[in-house]
Order: sequence, then structure tokens, then C-alpha cells
Amino acid sequence: MADAALQLVGEDRLAAAFARGRPALICYLPLGDPAGGDDLPELYAEWGVDVLEFGVPGGDPYLDGRTISDSIRRARVAGVTMRKASELIAEHRDALPETAMVWMTYPPDDPSGLADAVVASGVDGFLVPLQARAYGALARELEARGVRFIHFLEHDPQLRDVQAAAERSSGYVMLQANPGPTGIKPVVLPDNASVIGMLRTLGVTTPIALGIGIGNPEQARAAVEMGADGVVVGTLMVETMLRGRGALQDLLLSLREALDGR
Repeated sequence: MADAALQLVGEDRLAAAFARGRPALICYLPLGDPAGGDDLPELYAEWGVDVLEFGVPGGDPYLDGRTISDSIRRARVAGVTMRKASELIAEHRDALPETAMVWMTYPPDDPSGLADAVVASGVDGFLVPLQARAYGALARELEARGVRFIHFLEHDPQLRDVQAAAERSSGYVMLQANPGPTGIKPVVLPDNASVIGMLRTLGVTTPIALGIGIGNPEQARAAVEMGADGVVVGTLMVETMLRGRGALQDLLLSLREALDGR
């Protein structure tokens, strides 16, 4: 009964994040990074972030550039394990009961206990920056227990991955906006409109969020103009976080205004 209740609430929170009459803002939050502080979730929610994407230390962060990799290392040195991450996120869930939350990680070589930790944390979704077909058993277990398995698609996705997203994605699909590792990319965001259109034509009905390499509010707005239902901002969040709370608040305000067309 508890898992069924979690499933309903989780679906409602993620659905609500994309149903507010505006593009969804999804921001990476470096869980346990001592350079960030404990109040980041509340600050994100207060300044218009729709989905908190908790970055949790796990396996090799192969797709991340130096900024995110260094943040993950700091969190790991500070003692953030899979169990500790579950406890920390559960505390944030209690404080922000209506905010959509996603656990993002690179699964460790031994993923024993990962599903239990994710479910216990109270998150609504789980994201690994690899093709969903590589984690079929984990995806099925999480979905059965009320946690949406977010499908990740590469910048130039393979047809079988698109078909899998069309058949089984829930919550939303994350599409890689720029090829290569995370990090702030060139000024002009690659045109992803044709890929987004192709995803829709091939049957993807869940919201599509464009992320990786979005480095300023103008690129966030461009992503929406290409047809994205939301944007994911990662490296820019961590770099700005290191400059202090004032800078972070200014960034969140400018991202929200850009997405809302103000």
C-alpha cells in the first residue's frame, strides 16, 4: 500500500512540474558538496526550480567535465555514500513535500541496495546518463515501487533507444543538448529541433527536457524555442554556487525569466 501511494504522489509531482503553463526548470543540485551548503534545495525551490536533480556520488562520472567531477569528489570525501544520500534526500523531502525530486547518479559496480536507497529517499524519479536498456531490471524494480526511471537520450540517439523511450518512458525524457561531456559549451546551442520533432513523430509522449551544456539564460530560452518542454542546467549551477548565494539567486531569477518569456 505504501509503495502504491508513493507511486501516485511521485507521478503527480513530476507531472505538475511540466503542467504549470510554463517550461520546466530542472537544476542539478550537488548533494553533500560542502561548497554548496545544506540550504540549496530550499533556495532552488524558492527561486523557481521545478525539479531538483540531486547529484549523488556513485560510479565513474564518465560523462561529466571537471566542474561536476570535482563536486562529486568533494561530496565523496565529505562522506556521502549511497545510504547517506538517501537519508539526506529524505530530510529534504520532508521539508519540501510538493517539490519534484530526481536522484541522478552513475551506478556503482555493485548496485546492491541502490533501489532500496532510492525508494527510501522519497524521490520521484531516477536518472542515469546511460541508455535505459542497460538498466532494464533496475528500471522495472524502481517503476514497480513508484519511482520513475527517466530515459536519457544521447545528442544523436539510436533508433532503439528512441523506441524504448516511446514505449516505456515516464516522468520525462532527458535529451543531450550538446555532444560530449558536461560543461558550459559554445555560445550557440546546437539546433535540436529536428531531433525533438523526430522523438515526437516516433511516439515519445512524455515531456522532453534538453540538457548538458546549457550555459546561460539565452541558451535555456533557445532550448524551449526548439520544442523542449523543459531544460536541465548543471555545470552552470555548480560554477555559480561557488560564487555565493547572491550570484546563485540572480542566476535562478534570470533562468526563470528567460523560460517564462519575461
